[in-house]
Amino acid sequence: MKRQSTSSREALKGWVIGSVTVAAVVAFIVQGGPSSLLSGYSFSQEVYDRQGRLLRLTTAEDEHFRAYVPLSDISPELIEGVLFFEDRYFRYHPGVNPVALVEAAVETYLLGRKRRGASTITMQLARLHFGIDSRSPWGKLKQIVAAVRLEARYTKDEILEAYFNLAPYGGNVVGVRAASLIYFGKQPSALTLAESLLLGVIPQNPNRRRPTSQGVEPDELRRARVRIARVYAEQHPDVSRAELGLTHPLEMRPATGIPFAAPHATTDLLQREKRAGKIETTIDLRLQRRIERRVASYIERHRSRGVDNGAAMLVDHRTMEVLALVGSADFHNPAIDGQVSAARFRRSPGSTLKPFVYARAIDQGLIHPGSLIEDAPASFADYTPHNFDGQFRGPLSATEALVRSRNIPALKLAARLDQGGLYGLLKAAGVKQLRPAGDYGLPVVLGGVELTMAELVGLYGMLPAGGMYRPVTYVRQTAEQSRRSGVRLISAEAGFLVLDMLGQNPRPGQHFSNEWISGPARVAWKTGTSPGSRDAWSIGVFGPYVLAVWVGRFPGGESPAYVGRETAAPLFFDIVDGLRPFSA
Repeated sequence: MKRQSTSSREALKGWVIGSVTVAAVVAFIVQGGPSSLLSGYSFSQEVYDRQGRLLRLTTAEDEHFRAYVPLSDISPELIEGVLFFEDRYFRYHPGVNPVALVEAAVETYLLGRKRRGASTITMQLARLHFGIDSRSPWGKLKQIVAAVRLEARYTKDEILEAYFNLAPYGGNVVGVRAASLIYFGKQPSALTLAESLLLGVIPQNPNRRRPTSQGVEPDELRRARVRIARVYAEQHPDVSRAELGLTHPLEMRPATGIPFAAPHATTDLLQREKRAGKIETTIDLRLQRRIERRVASYIERHRSRGVDNGAAMLVDHRTMEVLALVGSADFHNPAIDGQVSAARFRRSPGSTLKPFVYARAIDQGLIHPGSLIEDAPASFADYTPHNFDGQFRGPLSATEALVRSRNIPALKLAARLDQGGLYGLLKAAGVKQLRPAGDYGLPVVLGGVELTMAELVGLYGMLPAGGMYRPVTYVRQTAEQSRRSGVRLISAEAGFLVLDMLGQNPRPGQHFSNEWISGPARVAWKTGTSPGSRDAWSIGVFGPYVLAVWVGRFPGGESPAYVGRETAAPLFFDIVDGLRPFSA
């Protein structure tokens, strides 16, 4: 009986070795296949803030989280741990380990014991790459053939890189980069030793070893992690138990905890950027979250007044990079059309365009900040305008007329402008969807044209930039791109003077001028209320920033609450005060 058993083992060993030999011959004869092991796979889009913090991770075309990572960006400890625990002869074998195959076959098919793992990294990759069912002897042979074939065509590093990009990590999480970002919020190169070893054992049983929905490490994962940690410690006796993660459970995040930050900005970018891989944005996540909290808190406090939605955009006027965008008070609230972004929605800007009438008037020699302008009843052909408060103030300095946002003085100046007036400036700035100038007439000064928040911020950004207009950008620029001067729409002198005039505008509830304030503490700002009180705006410059705030409702609707100075300005200054530590 013993002799028969020995004979059977020898026969089985011969079959396995013969199979490997046949597989090798077949693989070398038939070496067709894709030019790259990863060609044909789709990968996720990764959106990061300016400090490299993950804002968003999309699923690939097949609804899996699969983020490409080159082998050079994977933690060396993770590579070492996986190879030593899973396939310590990876660098030497031709795709299969005959000795391990024989031992596994004997235990499985002759002794009836639980199967021992004999698959090499290359065999595991072959199963994943070609979709092989390796549970039967015939399936195992196909896997062996495919593994040897891969070894014949690709280098060891290419095989290892493909394995780490295609290994399963539970649910629809595929590849070590996606797993590292989702479970630990880190790049694979930044993993600790304990985290690296943990990720090394998930692919062997991904569904039982992935973190729970609460981010708890399951027992099966803990046991496997302890085993690989002990194996690693045998080779590195100087490594402490704490470094190996043997003294405490590891903190993980569930797959449902994937970041979804700056949703309006990232959604807009993803709609324009179709390529997979990393997108480095200009968003500063710290500022984004701070402004989100201010907007949400303000809307909640004023909901009883009929205020249910607001938005804000913060831009660094030195580069016109968007640092924060809150497109609505709550992205996830369908009652306010929360997924609609105020940065892209075209709205009437009210009186926020008046400063550019004054800038053009200064450039054309019509006024200086101290010039007197009559605030008195006036008619322009068949157009008879009035002021917001229905009153007239008589002679006012240009500065006072702008700060008080008087309609009649602004219209009188606009009527005297040449070079296309305010409309010409808007057209030169690239404002989209402009109708012919004759469709607007003078009312364009009072908000008779529709702009996006981004376009409006771009106009205000040229005031501290020497009159050079540059559109806002959401994507990190090269040094050369940052140095581009833009298009000159007003003179540097006009930009400086208008900014100084706006800097004398007192805060809401403050009854004295800000003329004495200087430096980062000074805020040069303006409000706007659209015709019919549909939109309330406040926009201004302070420190290195341009900040725009909108309060209103999508798609539209009149409300007595939507008045720039009464509704948008308090939110504007609430945000300004919250950004003081960042504006010096």
